[in-house]
Amino acid sequence: MTTTVFGQTKPSGEVDVTKFWTYSLGEETGVALASDGNHVFLGLGSSRVEELSIDGKKMWSTELGGDISSNILALAGGLFIVTSVSSDAGRSAGGVLRSLSKETGITNWTLKLPDAEKHFLGGFNGSLVIVSKSGVIQSIDTQNGKVKWRREITEGFAAEPAFEGGKVIVATIAKQIFVVSLASGEIDSMRKVPYGITAIGKIPSADIVAGDDRGNLSSLVSGSEKPYWSFKSGGEISSVFTVGEHLVVTSHDNFVYFLLGRNGGLVWKKRLTGRVAQISTYADHFALITSIDDHGSILVDLSNGKVAGQIALSEDENLVEPPVVSNGLIFVLTNKAAYGFCLNGCPVMKNGGPGK
Repeated sequence: MTTTVFGQTKPSGEVDVTKFWTYSLGEETGVALASDGNHVFLGLGSSRVEELSIDGKKMWSTELGGDISSNILALAGGLFIVTSVSSDAGRSAGGVLRSLSKETGITNWTLKLPDAEKHFLGGFNGSLVIVSKSGVIQSIDTQNGKVKWRREITEGFAAEPAFEGGKVIVATIAKQIFVVSLASGEIDSMRKVPYGITAIGKIPSADIVAGDDRGNLSSLVSGSEKPYWSFKSGGEISSVFTVGEHLVVTSHDNFVYFLLGRNGGLVWKKRLTGRVAQISTYADHFALITSIDDHGSILVDLSNGKVAGQIALSEDENLVEPPVVSNGLIFVLTNKAAYGFCLNGCPVMKNGGPGK
């Protein structure tokens, strides 16, 4: 995924957020969104996957069956997604990982996965890594679907994993944090924590940054049982993003915090109208933030915490996934449509891609 900023910030600190294209979902509902810089991939409620060109034109559509139970991941070896089928008792009867051709949407291969409510997909050196919420981590060859290694760690994971620097960091429902090598599947480290982990990340100055259900954010380093530093918010930590040497942290106290990674010092905080529902970052300079009751996103300047622009939607639309930033564009998926946005003027399309 590459990011290029088109246009410059206005002297006032505001930017123009321009709608580039709209793609209606019709009777469908959006559930997943991804981009590889050249195309946009949509996961829909009927377990349909569609590919759009970078300027919002439909390329292909394929129906998979079941329910989408993972993120969509676009790698050099294909497009990857997990679907699950419910049993007669209403519980999941297991997941199926699919490799799809990015050119046609045709299935390359499939692999049966352990039963899990949710699966998280990440890439590493030509391999696909799957973290199943039921406690299993696997590395898969993207070309043929063969399992390279498999490790069953726990009865369940408690938060979304963090893929970082050849490792994956996972928090268990048993209040443990594991760091696992993506190359070998070996456990590099394990530590116990006093509270339930709700968000996890990584910064250069620490092994792990972990947020918990008591509102604590802690920097954890190897060889020390005590946190290197701690930050206290007013509610459960819901997400942690690393932006250079800083952290963007959201909490159920309706605040977004921007912290120094080296010591947890507060740079700024911003109160929203409700809990943060979606958040992503743009070029390490802006955060796109949506609260639960908002119909759209605000663009917050990370240098000062001020609103620099906004993405406005109609009153019957809500974001269903965090905005995806790719190739200098912002892609948004709602319950009704997909959109492409750009900052300070949209690029001219040349040979299927953005130009200047």
